[in-house]
Amino acid sequence: MWCSKGRIFAILCLLICGTSCWAQYHPTYSQYMFNGMAINPAYAGSKEVLNLAALYRCSQWKNVDGAPVTQTFTGDFPLKNPQIALGLLVYNDQVGIYRQTGVFASYAFRVKLGSGKLSFGLQAGFEQMREDESKVTLRTNPDPMFNNEVHKSFMPNVGTGVYYYTPQYFVGLSLPQLLTYSPYTADSYKGKMAFDNVMLYGGILFPVNDKFKIRPSALLQYAQKEILCDLNCNVILFPGDRLELGVSYRNASTLAALVEVRINPRLSLGYAYDHTFGVLNETISGSHEIMVRYEFRYRVKAENPLFLSR
Repeated sequence: MWCSKGRIFAILCLLICGTSCWAQYHPTYSQYMFNGMAINPAYAGSKEVLNLAALYRCSQWKNVDGAPVTQTFTGDFPLKNPQIALGLLVYNDQVGIYRQTGVFASYAFRVKLGSGKLSFGLQAGFEQMREDESKVTLRTNPDPMFNNEVHKSFMPNVGTGVYYYTPQYFVGLSLPQLLTYSPYTADSYKGKMAFDNVMLYGGILFPVNDKFKIRPSALLQYAQKEILCDLNCNVILFPGDRLELGVSYRNASTLAALVEVRINPRLSLGYAYDHTFGVLNETISGSHEIMVRYEFRYRVKAENPLFLSR
């Protein structure tokens, strides 16, 4: 009944159907230390300027169509009131016949604490799950299992986080999604409150001289009753931090190489390559991640939207 491409659905059954809450799995990015808005709403405003970032990530599956592809856009900025910052997260994540799109707005309240700032963040928005059965190629048509239908589900959600940062180190704790959804009908998901995707991360900067710095960091993610661990070490070179090279090790299955080049004080380009080994290497040949980041170097002269002056 299946064509030669049917292997993808066996894999999807393990990756997707094996868990009733796949739609709520928050992707982990190799360049999370450069794109904090993607994992924590409290990150908003930490650059103290209008900061925009776009990221594209794709994986290669051996002899299988429908490999994961993710696009993410983030923006954040402090307001006229230095305690307030806003942010935006938009992403599109596609695996096989499934596509998940999300849009979230963030609000961060920041206070000075010691040599740094402590930020409390909230985000709210929605996700849409789209299942396109027309992309399934079958040997026998029609097949009672697939009706070439497109199923869409709308899922509102909220998230929260806390972030403390100084020029020397940073630490964050976030729960990007407070609601977890599971399939209810063919066109709907049922949500419930659950702490099923918690992220704890941090890093520290060790300046050696004005041309050489070392910045180790780590991320722990509790998702789908599993713990994912990402250990990273970056080396920053040249005055003005023009070049940053790094390596990451993730859960005894992935090794990643990272590079970020600062073209000028505003524009940065980043690239990461993930190489899998062990059992995963039988299916996944690797993943590429490209990021573009731009800082406008000015504050947004707007009032706190929660307390507008009259």
